[in-house]
Amino acid sequence: MPRQADPSDVGGPPATADARPVPAGGSAERARWIGGALHRLTGRQPLVRPTGDGGVRITTRITEPQDSALVAAVLRVLGAGDRFGHSKNERWEHLWAEVDPQPQPQPQAGEAG
Repeated sequence: MPRQADPSDVGGPPATADARPVPAGGSAERARWIGGALHRLTGRQPLVRPTGDGGVRITTRITEPQDSALVAAVLRVLGAGDRFGHSKNERWEHLWAEVDPQPQPQPQAGEAG
């Protein structure tokens, strides 16, 4: 059974409608932060895999009902991704977040590339 995490354990700003815990830095840093926060909250190490376009998909399972504070914290963490969602079957709920690759700077006109 996953440990009952303190929802404030994820760091970042408080869970309000207008404050999301988006860490500073690039897409790899956000993906690591999402994975670490989900691990702390659920007690289960998430699976982190590259997507075909250079992004990252973070997935985890929830096997037991959770209290509303923990659900809110997990949603706040998932919201740090560029997309997130879930699916459900009889045994578990599958949660995922995707982080897009960081755009590469384009050379300006007249610059050597």
